[in-house]
Amino acid sequence: MKRNGFLTFLAALIPGVGYMYLGFIRRGIQFLLLYLLIEPVFKLVGLGFLASFVKIPIWFYTFFDTFNLAEKMDRGEIVYDKDIFGDFYFEDRLGDIMNSKLTFIIGWLLILTGIFSILNKIFYDYEIYNLIKSYVKTYFIPVSFIIIGGYLIFKGKK
Repeated sequence: MKRNGFLTFLAALIPGVGYMYLGFIRRGIQFLLLYLLIEPVFKLVGLGFLASFVKIPIWFYTFFDTFNLAEKMDRGEIVYDKDIFGDFYFEDRLGDIMNSKLTFIIGWLLILTGIFSILNKIFYDYEIYNLIKSYVKTYFIPVSFIIIGGYLIFKGKK
């Protein structure tokens, strides 16, 4: 069954809603909750200025993955509704979630979030810290685009 492209586009604009429009309720709810909870959690630990840097890649991923899944479904491929981190873990005989890759990634993310939160609390009143923080907010995305673009250009010339 071919889906309405315009409705797919409108639903894909909100992370998770595009998945739910296609029938992937589990994946849609998980991405929607993840996207909506990033900002309050980051503000809670004092890192609200980093929330946008985390939300932008999630938005792009869900937007384009919605169209990818819609195209697969239109071709007649069977696509399963699975958890966000379904590929990163497996359950052993006892039912425990066992995977060093997932726990390693989550562990480092928690450590880095904690370190940034502590540094934010310690240096909050220093003018140089606020100046650096404002420059990071202003220039991080454009500089990232330049670095990634340069990498892609020079990687292809090897």
